[in-house]
Amino acid sequence: SDTEFWDKMQAEWEEMARRNWISENQEALGQVTISTIEKGYYFHTDNPFKDWPGAFEEGLKKMKEGDLPVTILYLEAAILQEPNDAEAWQFLGITQAENENEQAAIVALQR
Repeated sequence: SDTEFWDKMQAEWEEMARRNWISENQEALGQVTISTIEKGYYFHTDNPFKDWPGAFEEGLKKMKEGDLPVTILYLEAAILQEPNDAEAWQFLGITQAENENEQAAIVALQR
């Protein structure tokens, strides 16, 4: 029924809000394993490709191979090297969506 649907949506919304509060709280305490270089998008801090020359091109290669987790790391590295690269943000958002990480996809695509 419609009521059940909206009750479920409300519960999911409240859970997301609770998680965001916990994440911010843990971040303040230095307990998070990701960094917020760009507001709203959480980058992997242990990215082995963060200084990789040509990270964007490598990311595109990995995307074509279907290796989504590695693609994400390369694209994040490219963005850390060039934060205003709209194309890298776009591909990162698309890859996050394909990897079923909708929240990260939305934030990346908004950039």
